[in-house]
Amino acid sequence: MQNNRLIALDLFRGLTILMMIMVNSPNTYGTFSHAYWDGVTFADFVYPFFLVIVGVAIGLGFAPLPGGQQRSSAQIRQALPKIARRTVLLFALGLFVNLMYLKFSDVRMLGVLQRIAIVYGVCAMLTLYCQWRSLLAIALGILLGYWLLILWLPAPGLVAGQLERGANLVNWVDSAFLPGMLWRGSWDPEGLLSTLPAISSGLAGVLLARVIQASKGLDLHVLVSRLFVVGVLCCFAGWLWSLEFPLIKQIWSSSFVLLTSGMAAIVLATLLWYCDCAGYRALTRVPLIFGSNAIVAYVLHVALEKLLEVPLGAAAITAGGNAAGSLSVLGHYQAFALEAGFNQFCTVGLWMLLFVGLCYLPVYALYRANIFVRI
Repeated sequence: MQNNRLIALDLFRGLTILMMIMVNSPNTYGTFSHAYWDGVTFADFVYPFFLVIVGVAIGLGFAPLPGGQQRSSAQIRQALPKIARRTVLLFALGLFVNLMYLKFSDVRMLGVLQRIAIVYGVCAMLTLYCQWRSLLAIALGILLGYWLLILWLPAPGLVAGQLERGANLVNWVDSAFLPGMLWRGSWDPEGLLSTLPAISSGLAGVLLARVIQASKGLDLHVLVSRLFVVGVLCCFAGWLWSLEFPLIKQIWSSSFVLLTSGMAAIVLATLLWYCDCAGYRALTRVPLIFGSNAIVAYVLHVALEKLLEVPLGAAAITAGGNAAGSLSVLGHYQAFALEAGFNQFCTVGLWMLLFVGLCYLPVYALYRANIFVRI
């Protein structure tokens, strides 16, 4: 521990935002690309990990009162404006980030930060009013209800239980209620209905925080063991459920929630052992710096990504000697990699390192200046 704070929690946040930057860099492939539809890759774990970390922060911030007491009306009134302010600011920031991708007239209403805002707001409210048993019941109830809704309720023109990409109840709800404001044209991977199980991902983090708090005063190895057991059980349950309800990130299937939440618990247990039990610090500095300004790092990486794709106006020459027209910084890099004979692994890997490095410099400058942006 450091100042009674588990370093592993900050490290997990930093590693998650670092992985998010890596998988969002252009032209990723293989395990660094999201699954086309069903199944999971390395990239598919990043976003749910972030939601779990949001939940852990909520759980630690709104610790249960001694003896299972309920919070007083005054305590709740004091907390509600802060929750509302943070929720609105995160949602508004998400809309701003979306404008970097689209024209104002085509703005995408939902998105990564918007979902984080909704999950934060709902989970914070539930944590204020509910004990851990109620939170567990709500999280499992959402997952089961979501599955049964898809299994039994047919969308117009579709059969009940249909789970094809773009042709299922979840995607139909997006096209029916948010026409013209969707990432995939007729549906959105951060859509309306799929935000419900995402709330369970946040509640999983709150429940992990309760495990941490219940282990206070015990040897940290006990906490590591508890988190590891919880993680393995959730992963097994998620795999078992996936036999009937496949692992699909883009509709945030219930099996996907259990599997990714379980993996988050295992990763957190591993980091706790590494940092807080064994006291190791190797390879932690960069992710800890990213985690110290996670929201800044996220917005910054989107802005840099779009900036590096803006045409520069100078004509580039391809390997065959033909003019390729106006290229961006990314385009010039790809032309250079082609000329140099790099294979796909080297081309993508080197760009990923350069992109992460560019994002790191301003975040590091903020860290050195002791500037930490909180919403």
